[in-house]
Amino acid sequence: MRRPVTLMCLIAGLSLILGGACGDEGGDEGGGAPSGSGGAAGGGGGGSPEFVGATCKAPADCFAGLNGTVKGEVLCLDRVRGGYCTHLCKTDADCCAVEGECKTSIRQVCSPFESTGKKMCFLSCAADDIKAANTDTTDDQLFCQKEASFDFICRSSGGGKENRKVCVPGDCGVGAGCGGDGDCRSDLTCLSSLRGGYCGVRDCKDDSGCPKDSRCVKHTDGFTYCMKTCTTSADCSFCRASTSVATCSDQVTFAADGSPTKVCVPPP
Repeated sequence: MRRPVTLMCLIAGLSLILGGACGDEGGDEGGGAPSGSGGAAGGGGGGSPEFVGATCKAPADCFAGLNGTVKGEVLCLDRVRGGYCTHLCKTDADCCAVEGECKTSIRQVCSPFESTGKKMCFLSCAADDIKAANTDTTDDQLFCQKEASFDFICRSSGGGKENRKVCVPGDCGVGAGCGGDGDCRSDLTCLSSLRGGYCGVRDCKDDSGCPKDSRCVKHTDGFTYCMKTCTTSADCSFCRASTSVATCSDQVTFAADGSPTKVCVPPP
């Protein structure tokens, strides 16, 4: 009498395993927020592959799992979107002083940040450091997107004479990938009909109805959208998953006359 029960239990267990495997399918291909976005307002939220640059809300979120104590007080820098794990330092050598602290070829530098008055560790996007990382790009913006996170930009640390070029999260805005309105900036909606989602504005009449750095475009689906203006491919891969990177193109129809420009067009 026990055999049928045992067999039923085995079948039920197998069904749960198979069901869990099937539940992992999907991804960015059919639309939705970029992998790792976590539904962060304004898009993005990917986080760094290093301990430094990982997203955080408090210092306790940082350097978990590292065997050893970093050389400097651990901080969660809240002056950038999503938080940025780092620690205080005196020289560049302090940033990778503990075994296992630095996990990739991205060099780290010790730099002041804006008006904090403190020096802390950052992922570097200086030309020499990009070259040393032996990547397939020399573009500093693409470097931060590909090697750090799709929602990172290369910018000045704002440290005066000790200023460095560093990879930090940027403000995604128009053109970011999304899965819902909550993934976009408050003045934008998620255009979920476009592949990968696209934070923007629908049914614009002309450029005056669009946010800064975007233009009103008549899309091939018959609707008008505010689309992000661009000059390089890095502008259109920013805050978008690799499966739904937009193309910087002037092969579009604008809703109204204006100076020639290019916009980030999502893939078909």
